[in-house]
Amino acid sequence: MIEQTALARLLQERREAAGYSRAKIGKALGISAGTIEGWELGRIAKPPFHEVTRIATFLRIPFEDLQRAEFADAGTVPEAEEPPAVPARKRAGRKKRLGAVPLLEAAFRLYGWQDETAAADALGTTPDKVRAWRRGTERMDIAQYLALTSSVNVALVEAVKSRKRKNIGLSAAAEALGIQPDT
Repeated sequence: MIEQTALARLLQERREAAGYSRAKIGKALGISAGTIEGWELGRIAKPPFHEVTRIATFLRIPFEDLQRAEFADAGTVPEAEEPPAVPARKRAGRKKRLGAVPLLEAAFRLYGWQDETAAADALGTTPDKVRAWRRGTERMDIAQYLALTSSVNVALVEAVKSRKRKNIGLSAAAEALGIQPDT
């Protein structure tokens, strides 16, 4: 004989108390009545968590009640000690991030801008604004970002078509975007 788990018992008791048949709750949630019966009677010992939470939400079963039932079935969880320090891993082959807005860094390389003043002139803004974007202390607004995206995309397409990669820094721009230029 299969033993009913605490979780199965909780689901069955709350479903019955709310006045739902397995068929009615199954229809409401898109789960077959036979599947619900299997969970409740213990034929399926570990029902999918996402389905259990859907039923629990539908029946307004508090998470704490689900947790208690699960712990009754699986045992208590010991108190966690201080987690061990996870050493920071360095990615092989990845270079230091060049700026807070990779697209802006790509534009610097693509257009050969020497400083924030040159970029500001081209972008119709101030050198301080460009400096803040590069440092990540200020975000570009969506209109500025989309204009920059369009400009860089057009320049990249033209560079690829004309094969003038070295003249406009296509390789450096691609590297700033984290992509491999076509060779």
